[in-house]
Amino acid sequence: MKQTNVKNKMARLLCAFLCLTLLCGAVFMTSCNKEDPSDADATDEVEQGSESDAIHELNENGKVEVLVFNTDAPKGTKISKKMLDVIEMDPENLPRNVVTETSKVTGKYATKDFYKGDYVIAKRVSDTKPLEVNGDTVNQEITKSDSEFLVVTDYVKANTGEDLYDNLQMLINKNPGRTLYFPDGEYIISRSLKTYSEPKKSTSFYFSSGAILKAADTWKNEDQLRALICLGTVEVKPVNDIRTPGSNFYVMGGIFDGNGKADGISIDGGRETLIKDVVIVNTRYGIHIKEGTNNKSSDSDIDDVTIIGNGLSNSIGITMIGLDNTVSNARISNVKTGIQTSGGVFLNNCTVENTTDMENVVGFSGGEAWVSNCVAINCDVAFSVGGKRGFYKQCMAIWTKDTGKTSVMFDCGGGKLGCALIGCEAEFFDKESANLYLRAGAGGKGRVVSPVYDPALCDASDCTSAYVEDGTNVLSPIPVNKED
Repeated sequence: MKQTNVKNKMARLLCAFLCLTLLCGAVFMTSCNKEDPSDADATDEVEQGSESDAIHELNENGKVEVLVFNTDAPKGTKISKKMLDVIEMDPENLPRNVVTETSKVTGKYATKDFYKGDYVIAKRVSDTKPLEVNGDTVNQEITKSDSEFLVVTDYVKANTGEDLYDNLQMLINKNPGRTLYFPDGEYIISRSLKTYSEPKKSTSFYFSSGAILKAADTWKNEDQLRALICLGTVEVKPVNDIRTPGSNFYVMGGIFDGNGKADGISIDGGRETLIKDVVIVNTRYGIHIKEGTNNKSSDSDIDDVTIIGNGLSNSIGITMIGLDNTVSNARISNVKTGIQTSGGVFLNNCTVENTTDMENVVGFSGGEAWVSNCVAINCDVAFSVGGKRGFYKQCMAIWTKDTGKTSVMFDCGGGKLGCALIGCEAEFFDKESANLYLRAGAGGKGRVVSPVYDPALCDASDCTSAYVEDGTNVLSPIPVNKED
């Protein structure tokens, strides 16, 4: 009897051992089949579907046609139709987020690596190419930087010769209210970089002295935008004060190369915008200031800029439609018109030099302007003042050669003089061609005070004497030794 109990006890122990073994095996198998936590996103993307998933259209075989890659597509690859094949699958076995229509994926970019035979998963493609840093791809979903300055080369690589427009525009969009810093290097773009006029979203640009923003050979104008950088052109809103943070954004430093295809910088919206210490070359318009959002007032400040145009008949160094702007220390050449002003403009210490053989080159042109210490060199018309009021003080025009054409210091465009010309000097080359200090109709309300020029070198049609203020003497310039 005792022996029977022992046998029963041994049997129960053996049974318990077998059950425990089976249980451990099941746990082990379950553990082996678990997802790797580090690949959770990818696993979720290809999770098996269920009846609650989106209903896909079945073909005549009762299957769903899905897309798979017939080649490897590393992260950043632009997906084309020829890279895709169509296969049939049972509806109940469909991976979640699988793409079934070619039109929904062609032309987009892979945001993760795909391999031959992989399903096309919607979460792993994007309209925008992933950013690159030092040749390696980085996270496309850039968050707003905690730093005031966002260093561009943390996200794109300079000097590649490739179009960086998509990536740079994304940096602007993802980082409202921040400053983008461009270290030395060449950055090529195929379209205008666009910023918001909304103060809290405005973007500023800070370029090192060796940073070059250049228009690609494949440059595309879009929506009337032609400049390399268009400031305040997105979500244009009235900005009527300068106290709101972000109202006064800026572009500082760097070289802007229009490559004969693009303009330099345009100010499309906002207020108190600053452009400073920049060099702009090979452009139709160097700087274009459009109507401001404060009753057409843009209140922009342009300081210490160098502009070398493309030498074409429609080229302008700086053109302004918006009102109430200030331009200081500008040096402009190789353009048809140096500075074209609007109303309420202040110009100081600016120089325009005609370095071309173009006809009818104008140094300074426009409406109401307060101009001081500005110089025009070898321009057919140094200052086109129209008939409007203005103020020109201690300005100068210099001609170093005989152009064979009429050289004019101040031209009223067929109207009467309406502005004041005070202490302005004209150094005519000689009298081989006609020289005019002032070309204007008689009877205007303007006046000429202490002009400096040699009347003996002027043509008989010069009308300066009709406007010289009583008691004012005409001064002769210091003789210039032509041989020097």
